[in-house]
Amino acid sequence: MSAKAFLTIIQIARLLVQYRKRAKLTHKSVADKVQMSVSKIRDLEHARSPQVKWADMLAFARVYGLSPEETENLVRLAESSETPDLFHSFKIPSVFFTFLQMELTASKIMICESELITGLFQTEAYMDAITDDDAPDRKGPAGAAGFRLDRQTSFMERDWLPEVVYLTSEAALRHEIGGSEVMAQQLEHLKQLDRDFSLFKFLVVPFSAGAYRSLGSSYRIFEFEGGEFPKTVYLESFEGARYCEVPETVASFQNAFDESVKKAIPMKDFKLS
Repeated sequence: MSAKAFLTIIQIARLLVQYRKRAKLTHKSVADKVQMSVSKIRDLEHARSPQVKWADMLAFARVYGLSPEETENLVRLAESSETPDLFHSFKIPSVFFTFLQMELTASKIMICESELITGLFQTEAYMDAITDDDAPDRKGPAGAAGFRLDRQTSFMERDWLPEVVYLTSEAALRHEIGGSEVMAQQLEHLKQLDRDFSLFKFLVVPFSAGAYRSLGSSYRIFEFEGGEFPKTVYLESFEGARYCEVPETVASFQNAFDESVKKAIPMKDFKLS
């Protein structure tokens, strides 16, 4: 799905929230009226559904008492969001589609990945070395080099970029995925991105820093402009992915990230030797 289609889904989500609140209805009462699960309604309102159907929009319009003009606009937006998937040649799990959508619409992304170079900034040689690995978590769409290259292109070449703070560790930079030459090229690639993109900040926690709050962790924190959508933590494991919006939990991860950043050095100052 194109970035434009993602933004259309965001627009639909904002309207659905606005119309439901105007009608003074709860998620549960709407779910009963339109015969839809509460979780699906929440996904639509948070712009986390890969499919927005015009028939569903008609059902919402009836329940919310929308005018003919409002109904027509909502249906038109739903129809325009049904564009070919940007990653149509790859079989993307729905949970990872949500991740891609958040990655392309967030205003700020904080990435903590201490064991591997994060997929968004991997070189092709590094990707090939990982996909040659027999580890099961490196197979499938999230581990496919072709998919990752398409994902990088869609992220880097859009009209606007978010602020990105990438926190990694010396361990990730010294773990010789593909050998020393591949890792030297990977480090130079990260430094080049750091130089080329003013909104990107690349940080490394050196071995000399000792223990730190995010040691061994992998997570992302997404922020969105406007306040309509909550700050969200994304966690990935062997069992799948999880999204957390609970304010107390998000605050805990934010605190861990901020504390870890204090022990990091700029990527440009790090050298492999």
